[in-house]
Amino acid sequence: MIILIFFVGLWYFSLFSQTFFQHRYAAHGAFKMNTFWERFFFLFAYITQGSSYMSPRAYAIMHRMHHAYTDTDKDPHSPSFSSNVFSMMWHTKTIFEGIEKGSIPIEDRFTKNLPE
Repeated sequence: MIILIFFVGLWYFSLFSQTFFQHRYAAHGAFKMNTFWERFFFLFAYITQGSSYMSPRAYAIMHRMHHAYTDTDKDPHSPSFSSNVFSMMWHTKTIFEGIEKGSIPIEDRFTKNLPE
């Protein structure tokens, strides 16, 4: 029972990290944090999300691209341009890696006010 509670708790902390830090803070800039709290939540997200962790910077850029290009061929994860969910996920992964490595051009408007 303790193991189940641990994993359910970890799952909820992971959801919190995704919503609070990566989505609200990094992608939308809904609020500001000082450097200490930014680093704290960066580490918290890294620990709670484990193998599903995404860089807040790359996540923010990709999420902003999604909002700007929703359901067009430039949307990084639109199901409208994929034959199935797996090809959509692979396309999203490819764009994420391109952002991380700097191998795809990013418009300046998607990089404004990103967290450190």
